[in-house]
Amino acid sequence: MRGCRKNHELQKGHDWMLSVSALCVALAALSPGPVRADAAAADETTGPLTEIVVTATRHEESLSKVPISVTAMTQEALDIRGVKDFQDVARFTPGVNIDNSGTNNISIRGIASTGGAGTTGIYLDDTPIQMRALAFNPDEALPKTFDIDRVEVLRGPQGTLFGSGSEGGTVRYITTQPSLTKSSIYARAETSYTQGGEPSYEAGVAGGMPIIDGTLGVRASVWYRRDGGYIDRIDPVTLATDEKNANYDQTMLLRLAAVWAPTEHLTVTPSIYYQDRYRNDVESYWPLYSNPSKDRYVNADPTQRSDPDRFYLTALKVEADLGATKLISNTSYYHRQEETGYDGTLYNLGFYQTFFGPGFTVLDPLLLDNNGVHLPAGATNYRSPASVQNYQQNITEEIRLQSNDPAARLIWTTGVFFSVNRQRYLEQIHDPLLNELTLATTGSNYTDIFTDVNGNPVPYDPTYPQDSYFLLTNAKDQQAAVFGEGTYSFTDQYKLTVGARFSQSKYSFTSLTGGPQLFNATTSVGANKTENSFTPKVSFSYQMDPRNLYYFTYAKGFRPGGGNNPVPYAACASDFQSFGISGAPLTFNSDTVNSFEVGAKNNIDNRFKISSSIYYIRWNNIQQTVIPPVCQISFISNLGQAVAKGLDIQAEIAITDAFTVELAAGYTDARYTQDSRLVPSEEPPVVRSGDAITGQSAQPGAPYTATIGLEYKFSLLDHASFIRVDDEYEGRAKWPSPGQDGTPAVPNTQQYDSANYVLSSTNFASARAGMNFGEFQVAAFVDNLADTHTVTNYNWTIDYGGGPSSRLQRQFTYRPRTIGLTFTYRH
Repeated sequence: MRGCRKNHELQKGHDWMLSVSALCVALAALSPGPVRADAAAADETTGPLTEIVVTATRHEESLSKVPISVTAMTQEALDIRGVKDFQDVARFTPGVNIDNSGTNNISIRGIASTGGAGTTGIYLDDTPIQMRALAFNPDEALPKTFDIDRVEVLRGPQGTLFGSGSEGGTVRYITTQPSLTKSSIYARAETSYTQGGEPSYEAGVAGGMPIIDGTLGVRASVWYRRDGGYIDRIDPVTLATDEKNANYDQTMLLRLAAVWAPTEHLTVTPSIYYQDRYRNDVESYWPLYSNPSKDRYVNADPTQRSDPDRFYLTALKVEADLGATKLISNTSYYHRQEETGYDGTLYNLGFYQTFFGPGFTVLDPLLLDNNGVHLPAGATNYRSPASVQNYQQNITEEIRLQSNDPAARLIWTTGVFFSVNRQRYLEQIHDPLLNELTLATTGSNYTDIFTDVNGNPVPYDPTYPQDSYFLLTNAKDQQAAVFGEGTYSFTDQYKLTVGARFSQSKYSFTSLTGGPQLFNATTSVGANKTENSFTPKVSFSYQMDPRNLYYFTYAKGFRPGGGNNPVPYAACASDFQSFGISGAPLTFNSDTVNSFEVGAKNNIDNRFKISSSIYYIRWNNIQQTVIPPVCQISFISNLGQAVAKGLDIQAEIAITDAFTVELAAGYTDARYTQDSRLVPSEEPPVVRSGDAITGQSAQPGAPYTATIGLEYKFSLLDHASFIRVDDEYEGRAKWPSPGQDGTPAVPNTQQYDSANYVLSSTNFASARAGMNFGEFQVAAFVDNLADTHTVTNYNWTIDYGGGPSSRLQRQFTYRPRTIGLTFTYRH
């Protein structure tokens, strides 16, 4: 039966590729026929649509000539759309989703994971900055978009040029570089008001100039933004307001870069990038006390959860022009320190009322249910804040040698890559009032309840004397790689690209965990894992004429394996018995994707541009987080196979020279193709065939997404002006996640939770209108034009046996309607 299932999946993949080929033939048939090359070249700059130069292949090329599915936006394009961060970038990019519940987890073409190394590469200039999930969902650091030359989103595995972690694709933030010959200034200020909340504002300026013409130039940026809060925090017991508009967010950005050209063949570019972000409280609200239709959002979490996040990146880039070749070296050091977490009080209240076992009588009502928090007399001040501290220290070196003649028949890049990435993770549930709570609820000391398998009390660990749970993990990723990619032009029309990367990755970690909640003494584990990977790429492109490109690409991607923190048996015994295992695995292996893509880039008279692609991706040996439903102490395991298939379309249409329409649409079908079990006898499985792939948001991605942008340029009072409207639609999930698959009577997976529900489709609209006064522009805008408050994500408190109707829910939605003004200056 397994063989039949496998053959059936292969046949489905074959049928899909036949459909892809048929569509490619149809596109070619519908495209304009060959034209004279000189006539087409003469028209390259005619028409109202502009071309963008990108470096997705590590060489400068026009976006329309790159046989890769890429979305690129310049600083001007970001500004006119009101883009401030990647949440906004994702709205205009087909095939891309980002978790809006705080983790910043990016999914491209449905490739997303709840654990292990990242599936999307994140680059700031030439340095990767993504992080590994060591335990609790990590919050990726994403740069803001001030003084960014452009953002490039590369869809599909980029394992050849961008290495491990780029299984779904790569996001590149490319900063504005200093110049040896030209001075420039860019400034932006903004003020706005959110309904039901408080004002937001920003101000920033960036400027560059040559110090010694042709020899030394500098550029500096400074920027600050404060997003006003709109969610009030109240005391969960008294319901009194603790802080109005508590979820405000503020960011400061500093950057300094220089370029030195001691000779005409050598340039040296040192730079430092610093970003300091502080979020005062969470973006979730309690529907129990809120009224979104009146823009009233209330959070009753017992403890404030601020999120300070600071990072800096120092880099030294050296470029040597050797005539026919160019040598490029990039050396960088990345340092990040962030503190996030979850509400430990809510977690503990649900956990404790589950585990106060036989012989202990919990007073009514429950400590926590769908009507809120019910602390007993004698413990009304009980709080147990939880914190998660993440530290990153990455040293990266990449040396590339590449061809220097863009007109050569063979264009190539080769290089070596080295990195040493250290992460430190410290999770703590600070619980100094545990004994006060147990006495008030059961009449017993906590040491009478929290005992090991031999009945011995489990006290606080002396190193963490007030923590009922702690986890300290130190991890190190080392990677060495050699890579190369070359494109050979058989003729001006037919080109073949072949690339490969060989990597060796070493992962080592040590973990220490303890506290009364584990029903066990402090435990430590450690492990080492070494793996080799080979990621090839083959692409064939057909440039039918200067404005019509067709291509086929096969590419492989991977991410390295890792290790699990200790999961004590005493705390998770019932979960392990349900899973049919004796404990969590110590390590897990790498996983890989094999991607097949057919794409086209067409341009008609520079008035209609369309980029389209169809893809089929097989994902093998997937690293996924398993969350035991009772103890909630997660671990990672390699769980089966999945397939992601779909299409991306991005188009620009110039109806007239003044009126343009933009469209970004995608369809993604990303699902498991076989049941996944920790042991063969496990029933139901952890994941069922047909379940949707989910990332850290735990929600299946929208199968259909579409964004339409309408822009009209005109002259008003002799000033160039514009008006623009954008609307984004995300469809309702079509397939259940593992946590949604089943019914209370018949759960289809071990992860099924009857409280989960499928999110509704969403629609988000914005509008901007502006006028230019020379180099100065003023623009008015409205974000969330319809003031939609559709639920975009949610979470539940722990299932303590009371059923979904008695559990407390917290929800996420869009920021309410926001109205403001943006002032921009360019010189």
